[in-house]
Amino acid sequence: MAEPVRIRDPIHGMIELNEGEAAIIKEEAFQRLRNIRQLALTLKVYPGATHTRFEHSLGVMHLAGRVMDSLYKRRLVKNQFTESEYARLRQLVRLASLLHDLGHAPFSHGSEEVFPPGLKHEQYTIAIIRRDFTPIIAKYFPDIKVEEIVTLLSKGYLGTDRVFLGKIIDGEMDADKLDYLLRDSYYCGVRYGKYDLERILDTVTVVTAGESHFESQSEDTREYFTGFCLLGIDSDGIQALEELIFARYWMFIQVYFHKTRRIYDYYLTAFLKDFLQQQCPKWNGCFPLPDNLDDYLSLDDCTVLEAIKKFRNSNEWARRIFERDHLSEAFVSLPHQIGLASYMVVAELKEKFQEKYGCKPQTAYVDDKARKLPTNPFFGLKKQEEEDGEAEEYKKFASIAVQDKHNPEQYYSIFGQSLPLQLLSQKNINIVRFYVTRDQKVETAKWCNSQFAQIQARIKKIEEGWT
Repeated sequence: MAEPVRIRDPIHGMIELNEGEAAIIKEEAFQRLRNIRQLALTLKVYPGATHTRFEHSLGVMHLAGRVMDSLYKRRLVKNQFTESEYARLRQLVRLASLLHDLGHAPFSHGSEEVFPPGLKHEQYTIAIIRRDFTPIIAKYFPDIKVEEIVTLLSKGYLGTDRVFLGKIIDGEMDADKLDYLLRDSYYCGVRYGKYDLERILDTVTVVTAGESHFESQSEDTREYFTGFCLLGIDSDGIQALEELIFARYWMFIQVYFHKTRRIYDYYLTAFLKDFLQQQCPKWNGCFPLPDNLDDYLSLDDCTVLEAIKKFRNSNEWARRIFERDHLSEAFVSLPHQIGLASYMVVAELKEKFQEKYGCKPQTAYVDDKARKLPTNPFFGLKKQEEEDGEAEEYKKFASIAVQDKHNPEQYYSIFGQSLPLQLLSQKNINIVRFYVTRDQKVETAKWCNSQFAQIQARIKKIEEGWT
């Protein structure tokens, strides 16, 4: 057995990889992640945000292993799995975590809209694993099947007694979130993503759910929960979990949906559509399909940045990105406006704004793509934002189970144990931003505020008439 490879990481210290894991990261498809920035063009706002999917993938693998180690201290897990079988599952989860982001396109989520219709980076990840990593996994991990990794990534499910494995990779408090919150916060130079990682790891547990454990849930949800081994938290860890969820919420408000980051996402998407159409007309302005992986893998941040530099004099979007010439926010809705009346106010304001300032995105633009994004940390943020067909099913895992420290056989829904999370779960982020040129910003801000107040007052009168 070869000596483990040790990589120094600014977030987790030393990360160890065994011989097989080290062989995986040497592959070209994995090394490509060094050139895929974690936070797209957020560095236009936070200059330190230059970290990549490469180090994030290592961090997720490391934390997934630590979560598995913590869980094996629990009686339920030790009684359910032999030491050798659990070691195999631990390795399986580490591999899935290490490989989970292979399919990201240039600039990560900043270019999600450029995928062919119906496709996301997850499908590319699976195609890359099957094509490029099957031989390595067969050589170094003969007791692990590639299709187990694929199933864990695509379905998050290897049987009712192993649901918790998938939730370590993609769940309400998965290793992905545990890493990216700390990592993004560190590189952006902000404190919003900080939380007590060690307390989370110390109190994470597995719950075999029964109907009586979730009395506050709906009948359908209780039935769906029954018999599943879910990832949960000891009651001593409630405050650490609250901190984690609020860290995620704050990072979305302050970093991921920062006003300048959002406008550059739009410019990046517009440029990529032009660039890809020019590169290969048959791609229809989208990334190549998963059956054309060589062309897809040839694209990374470096190739796109080089194209932006090359076409900055002939492409408006390339010029704006290269010269950091963006529209300015003149008005933004409150983040938690809810109800029909609020939606009507914002919708009418958008209509009036476009009538006055036009719909040409070079001079006026409305970003309303965050309107339906839930703050509820248990509803699968990514799936809800994408509005895919699995979102409703995903809601069935709508809570984190809390184990009573004084009565280990008793479990509760987090909603009944945490008032802050209960309140947060009822809110949506409804951020709608109105952008104009910098010279129009002051005048437009006054106009938007005036119109907003007028529309709001008129709709309030209509509401009063209904009552």
